[in-house]
Order: sequence, then C-alpha cells, then structure tokens
Amino acid sequence: MIIEDMENAAYHAAEGISNSGLSLIARSPAHYKFKPPSEATRSMEMGTAIHTAILEPDRFASDYVLLKNITDRRSSAYKDACKIHSSERVLTGTEADKVQGMAESILGNPHAQALIAHSEARKELSVFTQDPETGVTVKCRFDLMTPGKALDLKKTQDARPEAFAKSVANYRYMVQAAFYSDVWEWETGEKLDAFGFLCVEEEMPHASAIYVLDDEAMDYGRKLYRRDLNRYAECVESGHWPSIDSAPQVLALPQWIYKEAV
Repeated sequence: MIIEDMENAAYHAAEGISNSGLSLIARSPAHYKFKPPSEATRSMEMGTAIHTAILEPDRFASDYVLLKNITDRRSSAYKDACKIHSSERVLTGTEADKVQGMAESILGNPHAQALIAHSEARKELSVFTQDPETGVTVKCRFDLMTPGKALDLKKTQDARPEAFAKSVANYRYMVQAAFYSDVWEWETGEKLDAFGFLCVEEEMPHASAIYVLDDEAMDYGRKLYRRDLNRYAECVESGHWPSIDSAPQVLALPQWIYKEAV
C-alpha cells in the first residue's frame, strides 16, 4: 500500500516496523518494545521545516513565517505570528536564516533540482507492505521518488565525501538505503535504479551533495536489516523482548583510541 501526503503522526502510529525501529532492535528488542512515547522537539520541528522548504517550497512559502529579526520568543511579534500560524511554523533569528540558507543552497544545486522539479516527482510517500521472508508488516516514508530513483534528504555538519561516509556508518544510513530499496520492490515489484542521499550542511555556506552508496555498503546494510528484521519477527512470535546481555563481560576499547598514544 502506498499513501501520499499521510500525516507524520498517522504514519508513526500505523502498524509496521520502520527503519528507525530496526535501529532500536539492533540496540536491543527491549529498547524498541518499551521506547517512551515520542514528543515533538524543536529539533524535529526544524527538520520538518527544512524538508518542507527544500522539497515543497510553495507549501513552505504559504505555511511558514520567517521572523529573521526576532530572536526573543517573548516578543509581541512572535506571539502575534503564533496566533495565526502554529509555533512550529514560526521561525525566528538563526532558525529562519539556516532554513532559508539550506533551501537556497539546494536551489543552486542543478543535480538536486533536476530530481526535485521532475515532472513525475512524488514526495512524502508512505509505503506499507509485508516482508516476504517473515510476513511481518514493514513501513517506510520516502522523501522523494522519481521513476526508478529515491532521494532522502539529510542535514549534516560536513557534506564532504569522507565526512558523510562517517555519518552513513554512524547513523546506519546504509541500512536505510537497503531497507527502503527492498521495501519498494516488495510492494511494487519494481527494483530501484538508485537510492540516493541529498545532504546539505546546516551551517554556512550550506554546501550540498548527492551520494549513492556502493554495492558493498548496500550489501552490508541488507545483512544488518535482515538480522534485525528477523529478530523483530522472532520477538513478535514469542512475545519475549530481551534487553542487552546482563552477564559480566571483558571490555575492549575501540582500536582508534590507541592511536592517540603513538
């Protein structure tokens, strides 16, 4: 099932294990099962604003208010704006500068614009289907789809290849790329030609780049999501959601720490 323009809250409340859920399963099934209810933070609201400004600029222009000269939310100008627009859509000071700067950077990226402005571009697609191996319901939310291609928007501190590669490893983006690609194929029967990441730096000059992971990274991501998805299915079947191993263990330091003494 593919749903367009599904509200975020409805998507997150819907049945199915998502990529973020698999990340919690990787930590431990108990961290997934007993995760506290999520509450909207200003960081999350800013993430939504950035996505809207870049992927849906017309909607951003109509739904958001930028108060660049206002830095105090106790001001009457801010309070007046919030009477018309909800507070998450009123951006002040550096918030407004960052969001507008990131959007302008992407506007000047011809490769990104070719995808965003594609005549068949589809945005914010929620996909629900069944994992053919375990039968459990899975779900994904695609930022941008064009025929045969998916693009996911990421804000980052450093968009250079070697730096973003570290972000891919740290935040399991290779798992997302593989999982989303396979979920799309399970639901539609179509293989994606590419799953790309459009990353844009949060600070000036808001450099941006598009990256597609190599086959080795995709294969590794696929192994990780399959391990976590199978474990999730086992927990659903058994009703047992274990935490981390509580037995005493010998702990080794990461290898990079020893380089500091060289």
